[in-house]
Amino acid sequence: MNLALLHSLFVNLSVLVTFSFLLSLTYRAWPPPPGWQLKSLRLSLTVLTTTVLYLMATPEASGARIELSLVPVALMTLRYGGWLGVLVGLPSSLLPLAGPAHDALPSVLNLLAVVGLTHALRWTLNMEDAKGSLQRYGWAVGLIFLPIEWPRLLLGDAETLMRVYLPALAFHLVGFWLCATMITSRVALLQSRDQFRLQALQDALCGLPNRRQFELDLPLTEPGDALLLIDLDHFKRVNDEFGHPVGDEVLAAVGRVLADTLRGRDRAYRYGGEEFAVILRRVPGDQLPQIAGRLRAAVSALQFAPPLGGVTVSVGGASFGPWSSTRTLWQADEALYHVKQSGRNGVRIAAPTAGLPPAEELEAWLRQSSGAVSGE
Repeated sequence: MNLALLHSLFVNLSVLVTFSFLLSLTYRAWPPPPGWQLKSLRLSLTVLTTTVLYLMATPEASGARIELSLVPVALMTLRYGGWLGVLVGLPSSLLPLAGPAHDALPSVLNLLAVVGLTHALRWTLNMEDAKGSLQRYGWAVGLIFLPIEWPRLLLGDAETLMRVYLPALAFHLVGFWLCATMITSRVALLQSRDQFRLQALQDALCGLPNRRQFELDLPLTEPGDALLLIDLDHFKRVNDEFGHPVGDEVLAAVGRVLADTLRGRDRAYRYGGEEFAVILRRVPGDQLPQIAGRLRAAVSALQFAPPLGGVTVSVGGASFGPWSSTRTLWQADEALYHVKQSGRNGVRIAAPTAGLPPAEELEAWLRQSSGAVSGE
């Protein structure tokens, strides 16, 4: 057994694991953001790694360097396709030209064979499938690296091939599995994080962002934006007379109507209980009553199975200005209160000049509002 070759491959494997860790750190959001910036970073990191892998390999008895640079190339081919795989693998494949020129041809042929097979299998081996694509199709990994070092037969160097083939193949397979597992684990972590975040910030019944997301978005509003608070009229009666499943159906239908009626830049929220909130972006103040009326009419047009029929809503609104978002929220809440006191099924928009209540009353209102959030 060639101990020098095994030592060289082990050093390459250590560098490869380091590369995998660094590459996994580039996965910071899921799905990955579009554009070339992140792609360029990964490709540049791969070129650097393949070069280091070649330079750190100890020359074999024949003068050839047996290294693992094709593993990161295969990873990039799986992610971005064959042409980019050849592009990132070509620099290290041409490095043998600086030494014995006869070793460059096998390196280039190795590159083309591995990239070709990897590209053909990239729809089978999906590293971003955290549910086990690599485990289901593990046999494909062996196919990818099966032709490594075989081009040496073209040079009549069968002796070197027989001496290095099995150790090289084994280390390529182990290296690929380590790298791919590290990346898929990172992807699985990101997917789980996003799923938990979605569950924490989205109302499961209506499919709308919930009160917590509203609290996060509220400070991001600007003057010229507007807020609507929408309350289902007599919703307790719906639950009491028709049952909670019917009440859930009503809430889900209202959530869908609000989401479908709004513009793309606007956002509806399940504010709590039977109450919804809408943040409208860049809305002229004189158009706010018409928009609120259109939403109220859209909900009123919903028809449910008899004997329920339809439902109505009360809408209170206010515009954001060069004051705190708390003031706008208070104004919209007060406008909604006046609609409900006046018989419900109506719209009221607070005047921009409406001020805040006394400090004690505002503090009590804020405590009550925060309690509704924590008790949601």
